Amino acid sequence: MNLDMVSRVQKVLDLRREISTQLDDLINRDYILLGLPYYLNPGDILIWEGERDYLRSRGFRCLNEGRRYRDYGKIREDTLILLQGGGNFGDLYRSVQNERLEIIQRHRKNPIVVLPVSCWYTNADLLRQDAEILAEHPELTLCARDAVSFEFLKQYFSNRILLVPDMAFGVEVGRLKQYMTGDNQGILYLKRTDKELASNGPPLRAKLLAAAEVRDWPDMESPPKCWGRFHRLDRLADEVGERRGLYRLSLKIMQLADWYYHRRCRKQLILHGVRFLSRYRDIYTTRLHGGILSILLDKGVTIIDNSYGKNSNFFKTWLSDTEGVKLWKQ
Repeated sequence: MNLDMVSRVQKVLDLRREISTQLDDLINRDYILLGLPYYLNPGDILIWEGERDYLRSRGFRCLNEGRRYRDYGKIREDTLILLQGGGNFGDLYRSVQNERLEIIQRHRKNPIVVLPVSCWYTNADLLRQDAEILAEHPELTLCARDAVSFEFLKQYFSNRILLVPDMAFGVEVGRLKQYMTGDNQGILYLKRTDKELASNGPPLRAKLLAAAEVRDWPDMESPPKCWGRFHRLDRLADEVGERRGLYRLSLKIMQLADWYYHRRCRKQLILHGVRFLSRYRDIYTTRLHGGILSILLDKGVTIIDNSYGKNSNFFKTWLSDTEGVKLWKQ
């Protein structure tokens, strides 16, 4: 054993402390948490769960109870606004970035913190446009979750910039581990199937690939029943809202859909992710949060880079001294 390496358990504790060191002074009042992931990506749900657990430890009140918030006009100017982090700052997932920009522009007098993000732009005009918009906000803090994103934000954005680990490390680990099941055997190649998959094809050696089960997150391969129920409620709210005089009923149905997603879908996505990974002994992952969840569950993991270096940047910033955590090198 390399004496300079730290255990996975110790690494989780270290990163939780670093989150507190960087954010505790900023999280100093009741808050609203916006930009929440109402879509089927267990990794972003895990970030949300970590944010919730960390924020609960601060002792302040979440004014929207961790759910979608539609009454933007009712937010007081002294209310702290927190925006969900993730690998979506830039132009790769533009709809998420546009929602973030719209909230920041709407609330220029509120203190706002963008929780830890990875950055990626291919369009220089959009980069310049975003930097100009954010420069107009006097109390905006941007948190980068890796050193490359940190340097990028420092170069192009004039706001306060912090380097903070991914918020998924804020999850209460004991609660996750109680969901673990399975034989803890075999090899998983968690291979993403979207535009972030590196274009040079499967990086695993043929022998290893033949021995592995190749999967993406199960709930992304086959959406759970709760997901369909949530969307039916959401569509019903829209349909009712189009009818004259039924706005209040539409709002009630929207609130029910939000409550159901928050109380049922969010929890099931985390539960399914834990049970899925707990079946395997060795995990090779192209998804960053497949790796992070494996670390939280104290499993060995090999992280494989995505299309633009997000995974390797995070590994080099926070995980390179962690026992049982490797970066795949071809």
